[in-house]
Amino acid sequence: MRVYEKAPAKINLLLDVLHKRNDGFHEVEMIMTMVDLADRLTMEELPRDTIIISSQAGYIPLDEKNLAFQAARLIKDRYDVRKGVYIHLDKHIPVAAGLAGGSSDAAAALRGLNRLWGLNISKEELARLGAELGSDVPFCVTGGTAVARGRGEWLEP
Repeated sequence: MRVYEKAPAKINLLLDVLHKRNDGFHEVEMIMTMVDLADRLTMEELPRDTIIISSQAGYIPLDEKNLAFQAARLIKDRYDVRKGVYIHLDKHIPVAAGLAGGSSDAAAALRGLNRLWGLNISKEELARLGAELGSDVPFCVTGGTAVARGRGEWLEP
């Protein structure tokens, strides 16, 4: 079985940095929205318990440094999945451009693996998992347009 997920880029329409928090993050209030520019992920189950990532982009890490890899590891560990996955990342979002490409890839991996492995995890729980990976991942899980608060994990459509 193969699962396909679109990983749209996001932009900040408004960003207000309120203050530095005790945990080292900044308290923010943002309005974020998705745009048409997107990466595309193809996920296929593997018989052995491993995570393999490939991409046509030669400038992104394909190991533990990749947020989609980290998302796969997180969901496997949290839900005791003993299957492997091959993820192909068709990269179109520029790296380090402030468009949340890596975060959106992680969110797409969470959504896709949820479907691939029939885990039936709610979108809210996927967003909570995503918050463990990065501040933009919860928004990228849900998408649309939203006000984000906290370090980005508290969302209001």
